[in-house]
Amino acid sequence: MNKRTVWRWVVVAGLAMGAAQLPIGCDSGTGDSSELDNYFATHPYVSDPRQGGSGTVSITPASAVVSAVGGHAVFTFNGGSEPITWDVADSSKGSISGSGNQGVYTATAIGQNDVVAYDRDGHAALASVSTSSSNVTVVALSASAAPTSLAANGDAAVLTASGGKPPYSWFVPETSLGNVASSTGASVGYRRISAGDNIITVTDANHDTVTLVISQP
Repeated sequence: MNKRTVWRWVVVAGLAMGAAQLPIGCDSGTGDSSELDNYFATHPYVSDPRQGGSGTVSITPASAVVSAVGGHAVFTFNGGSEPITWDVADSSKGSISGSGNQGVYTATAIGQNDVVAYDRDGHAALASVSTSSSNVTVVALSASAAPTSLAANGDAAVLTASGGKPPYSWFVPETSLGNVASSTGASVGYRRISAGDNIITVTDANHDTVTLVISQP
């Protein structure tokens, strides 16, 4: 279910409650809700799910370091009652997939981020994702084709992009010679139409480009 829809009713309830403070859990377990307040304040499309009730919840570890695109960090939600809902503060930096009280964060870009989780009773907790500047690995955009030569019309190759910053887009200037099955994706199919070497360009989200030459004798 779309979390924006599920949380929308909380905004109305929050307006009616005014300045009443709600007891919640937090990542440190101290009751200090400032980081969670900031998360919901800077994400107006996400309604604060915190409700009344007793109990303290936390996420461990309270912080994790992810030093490369595609890197992972595993978080555990402690306390509270399932089902547990997981989210990230900045979806352009990474995503999280939750299974029960465990969430796996995957970095799609290097940068600071926060992981948020809450249980069925609205007890919410927050943990941070940081980067270690001394360990950050910057992988340049690259592309490959398999095979690199197509002998007959109708022959196909698989084009693959990696590194850089996804998503990737593909461009074929000479579509009369051959074309890709999809203009986006980390891996796309290419099919020869007629003779003549063809040049394919892949561009990432940083606007970096790499070209491939498909030999078509």
